Amino acid sequence: MKGNLKILIYTALMTAFVFITTSAIKIPVPFTNGYIHAGDTTIFLAGMLLGPWYGAFAAGVGSALADFLGGYAHWVIPTLIIKSTMGFLIGYFSSEARSQKHVLWTTMSVWFMALIGFVFTIRNTNLNLILENVEDVSSLQVASEMAEKLNWQLLVVAIGLPVLGALLFKLKQKYGVSFNQLVGMMVAGIWMVLGYYVAAGIIYGNFMVPIFSIPWNIVQFAIGAILAFIISSGLDKANINYNSLHKTR
Repeated sequence: MKGNLKILIYTALMTAFVFITTSAIKIPVPFTNGYIHAGDTTIFLAGMLLGPWYGAFAAGVGSALADFLGGYAHWVIPTLIIKSTMGFLIGYFSSEARSQKHVLWTTMSVWFMALIGFVFTIRNTNLNLILENVEDVSSLQVASEMAEKLNWQLLVVAIGLPVLGALLFKLKQKYGVSFNQLVGMMVAGIWMVLGYYVAAGIIYGNFMVPIFSIPWNIVQFAIGAILAFIISSGLDKANINYNSLHKTR
């Protein structure tokens, strides 16, 4: 009973933290109606601390409330689905009960194939589509320059994501984060990027405009993963971790 009460209290706290970190600092994403925030840090922590189901609740409800109260009510349902799944994935794949090496390689392969698809889409898109649908684009020349810049950004992301994984792998020994938790962050982060791309494509009626948000979403989850590494180490030293929260007497 005591263990159940503890996990419910921490779930409520993490839900509030997800809401606060998503709402407190919002950086608008150029050429889109979205924003980046620090909420992914607490979503990663929620999944690692609470496990898949409670982590999913904290991530989904906290993020959806932030959208609802922050003027993005049309995003509440997509956010609830995407962020709940994100919290579930980090909690599920962080478990030490299973090997995750094949999961990491599969996820990275899917990511590279998706990036190739995005680059192909950009190169074969009519520039008029960008001119008509992307904010602050005033001419076909600007649209062409933006498409070329976006190609370079996606190339940097394609290279940068494995570099980020390698960096976090090096940091994990220093900060006491497991390989499985690293895999969970990568899987959950990539799901978030692709999930919001698909959702935005459906909402906006085309799948070109949402590509512009992909590099920014990568930056968001990369920073979130690094901060989660550091904070998780401090929590572990204070004996606040999955095992201590789920211990029953």
